[in-house]
Formats: sequence, C-alpha cells, structure tokens
Amino acid sequence: MVSASNFISVDKDLLSSSVNGFLPKVAVIPLSEDDTEGLEVLVREGDRVKEGDVIAKTKGLHIHSSVPGIVQKIEQMQYSNGKQGLCAFVALNGAFSYLGKKSVAQEWQSYESQTVLFLLREAGVVNSFGKLIPIATQIKKTKNANSSAVVVRLFDCDPSFVTESFMASNYLAEVLEGTGIIARAFGVKSVILAYSVTDKNNLKDRIDSLLAERAFALFGADTDFSCIGIDTKKYPAGTMHDITAAVKKANKSESVEKLGKKDLFVDSCTSLNAYNAVALRKPLVSTFVHVTGDCLNSAAMLNVRVGTPLRDIVEQCGGFKRELSKIIINGIVSGKAVSSLDIPVSRGMKSVEFVPARQVTFQCGENCVRCGNCRKICPVHLWPGNLFRIAHLSSLENACEADKNAYKSVILCSECGLCNAVCSSRLPLVQTISILKDSYHEE
Repeated sequence: MVSASNFISVDKDLLSSSVNGFLPKVAVIPLSEDDTEGLEVLVREGDRVKEGDVIAKTKGLHIHSSVPGIVQKIEQMQYSNGKQGLCAFVALNGAFSYLGKKSVAQEWQSYESQTVLFLLREAGVVNSFGKLIPIATQIKKTKNANSSAVVVRLFDCDPSFVTESFMASNYLAEVLEGTGIIARAFGVKSVILAYSVTDKNNLKDRIDSLLAERAFALFGADTDFSCIGIDTKKYPAGTMHDITAAVKKANKSESVEKLGKKDLFVDSCTSLNAYNAVALRKPLVSTFVHVTGDCLNSAAMLNVRVGTPLRDIVEQCGGFKRELSKIIINGIVSGKAVSSLDIPVSRGMKSVEFVPARQVTFQCGENCVRCGNCRKICPVHLWPGNLFRIAHLSSLENACEADKNAYKSVILCSECGLCNAVCSSRLPLVQTISILKDSYHEE
C-alpha cells in the first residue's frame, strides 16, 4: 500500500450538494458497454421513444432511453471505457416521464428474491464496485449455498474522486435501503457496511441512528448488519481483497471466516440505483458524476443523463480556462484516459477529470528493465512486469509451467494501477493485465 494523500481530490469535503446536468440535445446512449451477451436492439431510425422506454436489452439487463425524443441513428461509438460499441442517438423531443415528477416509495419488504432480481434487471442496474457488470447477472453467477453476505463500500475506491462517499453522505437512507434490496435479491440475511474511519461527516453515527430507528424499513425482517471501519489513508483500501481483510481482522466470528468471492460486493452508487429501481420503480437513466480538473472554470457533482456528451458537461462547468491535454474517466489512479469530448456518459461513469497540458509529462514506453518496482508495490504480491511479458508470448500452449501458473494469477489483480505509477519504463501494465484477465475468464 502507498499513502493516498498525493491522490486525494481537491474537491473532497467541498462539494456539499449536486445539481442536475444540462439535458443533451442529442443523447448518445451506450447499448453494449456493460453486457454484450444476446444484445437485441429494439428501436430503429425514426422511432419515437419516451424517457425510460426500453431501447435495447441483453441477457443481463435492459437499456433505457434517458430522454424522450426521436431515434436519429444507431451506430458505433467509442465508450468511456475505451472500447467501441453501438450507441443509440436520441434527439430530445417531448415530455419527460420521470424527470420533475414526484416519486412515492413502494413497499418491497415482502417481495421474494426472484421478484427483486427481476426488477433490478428490468431497470438496468449495474454493479460499479469493480469492473462494470449487470447486477442481476452477477447475482446469478455468484449466488450459491455458501453465499453469506452483501458488503457495501461507503467510501471512494479511487481517492481522486468523491462520488461514492458523496452518495453515502447525502443519500444514506436510500443507500442503506438499496443495500437491503440487493441482499434480498441475493438471498442472504447479512449486510456488512464498510465505511472510512477518516470520514468527517459522522457517517458511522448517522448509520447507527438510522438503524436504531428504521432497521425494518431499510432492510426488511431478520437481516443482520455490521459496520466495519476502513483506514483509507492508504491506497488501495477499497478492493474486495482489502475490505475482506479488514472485516476478518475486526470480526473474528465464524460468519465472516469465509468471506470472499462467493459473496457480493457493491458500492454506494449501485445501492442507490437499486433503491431507485425497486422502491421508486425508476429505470437507470441518469448517474452522478464528479466533474473536476484544472482545465475547468468550476467543479461540480452533476446528476447527468446517460448519453450526455462530455462537451455538454464542459459547457455547464463554464468551459475551459486552460488548454486540455487529457480526459481521465473514473480516477487518476485507476481510471482510463479517453481522447474525445464526444464520448457519452455511461451507466458506470463516476468521475471525469479534465487535465491541462502543464500537468502532463511526456511519457514514452520502453523495454522492461526488470527494476522490480511493480513487484514491490503490488498489494496482492503479483509480478506485473512478468505478466506483461507473458501477454506478449506468441502462445501459452508451449510456455513453461511457471509462465502458465503466473498467467493463472491474473485473477488476483484488483487493477489498482499502482504498478503503472511506479513503472520506470512507462509500460501499460494494468491495462495489459486487464486484457489477460478477460482472456482467462473466457477460457
């Protein structure tokens, strides 16, 4: 682990409220960023859609139109994760079905797990704890007889943005109830709340107060819950590995002895979306995005329509005051750089940082010099440089046994990005390991 102080967002503790993002004239809605299995596009050019209409679906979720309007076209675009995929271009036109309308919370405590799972899938809820995945798909793949708990992270996985902690602080009751909803869908009666011990908003006291007053309303009947404080002064602190280690250290009971991959880890953003989906019956058509960077005239926490181009966000924040060099999505430490202001906001976008040229040093990748820095800093004790070499082998079939075993270790990588930060040769280590992980899961 390393100190998180060098990465902490300058906006931390400054953003006390959010504002609605500008409505895009044309929403560019990603159709296959989260899940491509069985993608079926349900609209075509010229169709009129309402806000919340299902315009595409996959095996794991439904994708909704974030605005009312006319479908202009369906074509390939670059997503915020750097990949290419289909997007629906919807020109704003007509009245909204949800925006500006009062929502009344529905009773869900008597629902069976399959009913809740159905509602999460229909609303298009995705789990943004790690790599984006439809929550319904993840629950089906993860749930087994040994599953014991849902763990919710109430702090930011990357210290350079504040979205997750903002949701936990400003929508705590909804986040807790959404966690209870996910626990019902997962079929478990144990919830673990992981909060930051350095939080300045008295989150632990507020959690205790809410649980004392409204435990049944938030979680339903017979749900056990526990709060675990996490030291977020070090990075990484928010991966499944880190939270699991902290929980087991704080709680020696048999109930958490086998906590791990068989359990479900979510973040506050996912829990809030689950609450909106099941309690308020709202589809996922907007998301909270922390917009920051020295290029901008102002920073903000925006509730943005899915499909809003980044250039619309820049306009709302007063435009650029310095020359733009890089656009970083979802955190300086563990995020990805994109190259265009036409890229749309996706369901899993938590932050976007616009970095000026004066903050970017020239970097050119060179050959690995085997300095060992990546191995020393890896929190799960991998050798990223060696995995980078294995990724460039012509074939693993004829590789030595050591290389084959090393290849299998990629599943342990949390993609924290520390190896990239210390690599003297500026190699794309974490990006390469991410590709290896995808190939491993496909096998």
